[in-house]
Amino acid sequence: MRYYITITIIILGWAVSIPSAFSQEVSARIKFTSYLVNQRMFDESIYEADELLLKNLSHSQQDSLYYLKGWSLYNQKQLQESAGYLNEVTKNSTFYEKSRLFGIYNLTHLKNFESADSAISRYYPLTETGRNFKSFLNSGLYLLKRDIEGYKTTRQDIPSDYFGFSSELKRMDQISKELENRHKKSPVIAGILSGIIPGSGQIYSGKTGQGIAAFLMSSGLALVTIENYSKRGPERFETIFFGTVFSVFYIGNIWGATFSAKIANNEYNELTDKQILFNLHIPLRNIYD
Repeated sequence: MRYYITITIIILGWAVSIPSAFSQEVSARIKFTSYLVNQRMFDESIYEADELLLKNLSHSQQDSLYYLKGWSLYNQKQLQESAGYLNEVTKNSTFYEKSRLFGIYNLTHLKNFESADSAISRYYPLTETGRNFKSFLNSGLYLLKRDIEGYKTTRQDIPSDYFGFSSELKRMDQISKELENRHKKSPVIAGILSGIIPGSGQIYSGKTGQGIAAFLMSSGLALVTIENYSKRGPERFETIFFGTVFSVFYIGNIWGATFSAKIANNEYNELTDKQILFNLHIPLRNIYD
């Protein structure tokens, strides 16, 4: 009887010790993965996280690996994949706020507005800092979408004197005012102006150098055409040649003016987007990194 009791105790001890040993091994490997991240060995940390995520893990271990892999991918500028892992971290994790906020930023940076909106709605901040940054990122998202009214509404929830992003918030307010007061360059107006005075459409679009070049070229060809017409008549080869060249260039100048307006609008939007994203990114790195 004592023999069977002894065997039972041994088996039970063995059964208890295996999960404990497994958990300790996983914890040690998670710490090693964290070490790899701190050493900026991101390929290695991603490989290690992938290996561990195949195992039967506790929720806390899984959260840690989601964060570590997501943060490694973020540093490799693989923002879409990074957001996917960071937004899986649950609120029980110490990495919750940082993970979710950077996940939201990644989607915002990619201009994946629908997913960013969804990530914001699913993020429930646990601290005042988290609440402030949630509103801050949301306001930037509205600016990127050029929703000025949405920005103004969200802006009311953000303390202007919050140390984490007070200077960046002032710049965001200035960007909002500029966007609200700015009038887009009209391709139609640019084309009409260049039809009246060659090059003026490009100047209207902010492309002064191109406008002056277009004016000089068109004027030069027009003068040569007129001179040949007056001296040699309309049927001479020189008159027809320069007249044709002038016509082609004149029409091309109008066509180019319409594109210069579109390009000017695109360049302005790209520059503004970079400024918005920069002002969103710096406070996140300062506070959470």
